[in-house]
Amino acid sequence: MIAVFCGFNACAKKQASIATEETTIIKDTTYEGDNYRIGVILPLTGRYQIYGESTLHGIECAAGIFKPCEANINAELIIKNDGGDAKKAALAVEELVNEDHVSIIVGPLTSRTIAAAAKKAEDLGVPLISLSQSELVTNVGDNIFSVGMEPTGQVNSIVDWARNSKRISRFAILYPMNRYGELYKKLFEDAVKKSGGSIAFSDKYGETTLDFAVFFKNRKESFDALFIPDSYKAVSHIIPTLVREEITGVQLLGINRWNNQELIERGGPAVQGAVFVDGFFEKSNAMAVSSFVNTFHEGFGINPTILEAQGYDATRLAMRALQNTGGAHPEDVRTALFSLSGVDGATGEVYFDKDRQIVRDLFLLTVSGDKIVEIQGPEKTKKTIDKYGEEIVTDPDYSNDTKY
Repeated sequence: MIAVFCGFNACAKKQASIATEETTIIKDTTYEGDNYRIGVILPLTGRYQIYGESTLHGIECAAGIFKPCEANINAELIIKNDGGDAKKAALAVEELVNEDHVSIIVGPLTSRTIAAAAKKAEDLGVPLISLSQSELVTNVGDNIFSVGMEPTGQVNSIVDWARNSKRISRFAILYPMNRYGELYKKLFEDAVKKSGGSIAFSDKYGETTLDFAVFFKNRKESFDALFIPDSYKAVSHIIPTLVREEITGVQLLGINRWNNQELIERGGPAVQGAVFVDGFFEKSNAMAVSSFVNTFHEGFGINPTILEAQGYDATRLAMRALQNTGGAHPEDVRTALFSLSGVDGATGEVYFDKDRQIVRDLFLLTVSGDKIVEIQGPEKTKKTIDKYGEEIVTDPDYSNDTKY
């Protein structure tokens, strides 16, 4: 492996230019005191390079690479490039543990690399914080944690909003015929049934499906909401069918892959009022988010996305665990990760639940006019009590930008 040593200001912004190197070590020579080592595994070359570099910026911000970003400890980042390759990711874990002697690892990012890396980390007894959206990665073992936008949290948030804020009881599901589509369909069915709602129907479509009218023609089942766990591109083909079939009054529900301005441009009036969820919303009025966005923009000259936010959160959690234990023994660091609470993340306080999944506030978003806006919190479901002490059910408060 080729190692590149540099001070913070000397080379952190040159990561793209040295992305062919397999190992990069970044440390801040201006700090004094204890030094903590964090292993990082990302795809810094290949088809996922742009995502890896974005995530790396979030990690660098958490480590205080560029002012005004600040870190609570002197963290040394030892960065490995897996190129999106599973074998390289597993080898990177082995080298970080046996050669670089890190006691915690952040990464990898892609679903094709996380399984191999997680298995190797579990075998070697080192805690690893996954950045992947893979749902079952924490099942590999007690050393594996995750900050990824996993499907369960998204589904639970959207069902909770639909049932408690809109009092919707009859749902339909139209999902893609692939592994993630099947997973989201099952999770959504389970969440709806657990909440006391019902599934009117669920149906699946293939990659080559062009005529979506067949899914709605002559339907005897009535439904009040339609859940589509797919990308904004697929959704923009499906939703206009509802208009053509004169299906009205249906609440559209989606996942984080809807969060793109092109949803509005492609979907037109049909997507107005659609509600979906995401783990980061840079235009949020939340103090923690605006603070993170402003700090990150000043340090890096760009606005952060969910990738930068997840990298930031993972590194903040890793640093707190190192700080609490001294970082010498991976087993102590793993125990510390379990007990963390109130760590300041990109969107507010973050920590891990009993299943080692990150706990963070998700953002409920809606389409209003030509904008995607946040359904305002924390009172996403606002309760008003009448003079008899009974709850008056009201719609949630929306952003001032919302027009109805």
